[in-house]
Amino acid sequence: MFYGNSYEQWLIAVAIAAGSVLVSRLFYFISTKGIKRIFDREKTRFMHITIDMLEEPLAMLIVIFGIYYAQRRLVFPEGVDAKVDQAATFVVILVITWALARLLNDLISEFLVPIIEKSDSKLDDQLLPFLRKGATALIWTLGVIIALDNVGYNVQTIIAGLGIGGLAFAFAAQETIANFFGGVTVFVDAPFVIGDRIKIAGYDGWVREMGIRTAKLETLDGRRLTMPNSFFSKNVIENVTSEPATRFIQTIGLSCDQSSAKIERAMELIKQMEIGHEGLEDRSTAWFSGVGTSSWDLTVVYWIKKGADYAGTISTANVALVRALETEGIQFSLPMNVIIKAKE
Repeated sequence: MFYGNSYEQWLIAVAIAAGSVLVSRLFYFISTKGIKRIFDREKTRFMHITIDMLEEPLAMLIVIFGIYYAQRRLVFPEGVDAKVDQAATFVVILVITWALARLLNDLISEFLVPIIEKSDSKLDDQLLPFLRKGATALIWTLGVIIALDNVGYNVQTIIAGLGIGGLAFAFAAQETIANFFGGVTVFVDAPFVIGDRIKIAGYDGWVREMGIRTAKLETLDGRRLTMPNSFFSKNVIENVTSEPATRFIQTIGLSCDQSSAKIERAMELIKQMEIGHEGLEDRSTAWFSGVGTSSWDLTVVYWIKKGADYAGTISTANVALVRALETEGIQFSLPMNVIIKAKE
């Protein structure tokens, strides 16, 4: 005898537990290689996904019930069986919760994500991570509460304690909560969507990702910035993408030894050069803005079309500008320093 049970009883219990593991593996193999293949993924997607997501939790439940049955064949001191019942109930509920969370997450990926990808609105793309994580958190919270309730814990006391603890946590995590509601504000007000170029507090770049607590901004030089969501609710946001065209202003200086006719010709050439340029709108213009220290100053304004290569368009337009002025013999004003040395 060993702990009130014969060696034969112990061997049978161990064999049942080991057998449940083998049955579990056999069930998983049959499900993967047989049952799941019966339901074609294209024609019966829901059944295919359901079997795929539930086969692992079901295999685990087979092992749990096998171990539970093996324990029931043995004799233990009073109170042990009750504790085992509570532990088995707790674990079974958590496994069921795990199965439901897996199933919901995969159903969202399979059915909801394609619908969102076809939608013209980008707001639902931003809300999807919240929906996925929020649904998973809700299922696990309910599962844990139900599991604790079934093993004899006073759930009302736990919830009340969580309320007091949550209040204390709220004070300690004010910044995190501010970031969360900052993200909610962005989703509700929609000052931008993922992929938009924005300017905020001196930063200029494209919004690449929007999370529960932070957002990822890619600057013009390709660097990634991680910003807290509360940053967006505290600062003015300029949405560059929403503008119909981007304005670029520069001043060029012409040599002072040139006539007014050449200044007028230069402005005319600049306007003609910009018309028909694939990256510029026809309203790009130039005017005589004043007399510089050693030049006639022309202000040139490019209106770069939405979606055009910003830097490439400016570069191409400037090269065309220089070429047009050189063709007409119009010279730029170049800075010159004259050094006069006194005689000894």
